[in-house]
Amino acid sequence: MNKDELKEEIVYYFKKQYELGMLNTFEGNLSALYEEDGTVLITPTQQDKEKITPDMILEVDMEGRVLTESEFKPSSELGMHLEIYRLRPDLKCVLHNHSAYATAFALVGRPLANDMAESFMYYGGDIPVCPYGRPGTDDVFKDFKKFFVDRDKDVLLLANHGLVACGKSVSDAFNRAEAVEKLAKITILSETLGPDNPLAAVEKEALLDFYKARRNSSSTFLK
Repeated sequence: MNKDELKEEIVYYFKKQYELGMLNTFEGNLSALYEEDGTVLITPTQQDKEKITPDMILEVDMEGRVLTESEFKPSSELGMHLEIYRLRPDLKCVLHNHSAYATAFALVGRPLANDMAESFMYYGGDIPVCPYGRPGTDDVFKDFKKFFVDRDKDVLLLANHGLVACGKSVSDAFNRAEAVEKLAKITILSETLGPDNPLAAVEKEALLDFYKARRNSSSTFLK
């Protein structure tokens, strides 16, 4: 995939989130690492999602220097994206949104976990909450190493803020963000029904091993 094609893919999945109600007009951001030259392509700040085009995607280096001559500015969360790429060279896309159900968990500071849903095992059994950091500042990602490296997480709730999902491709990151939003919705709905019907501990362990092997051998978690 060349750089222009990657820009088109970024725009496609950025708009798809908007169409699915995973973010509103002026929130959220998405970036991808272009491996051939080590640059990062990222969405512009404060632009109407419906009007985003590939030529509006900005190119920056790993120090955050803008390499594109443009009237637009990169997302205010550029620093967060670059920090993830530094911490996890295996990740090639970073997606941030405020999807409603997942963000509800972030707002109350509650990790997203559900012992009844087998698909949660793909995420190591839970999606943790990173302590609050003021948006657009380095505080957002001051604790990222604890989660992205020490716990090897690819999806994280940002306290009082939203969701960040990463992947080995743009489609991979989007698939995870979409799946987590559905898991958050299912968790809320299941808790209104009760009683709990948790998986047996031995089954959870088997699924954790199964999904870990699949995650390590594939660029996507899709069945």
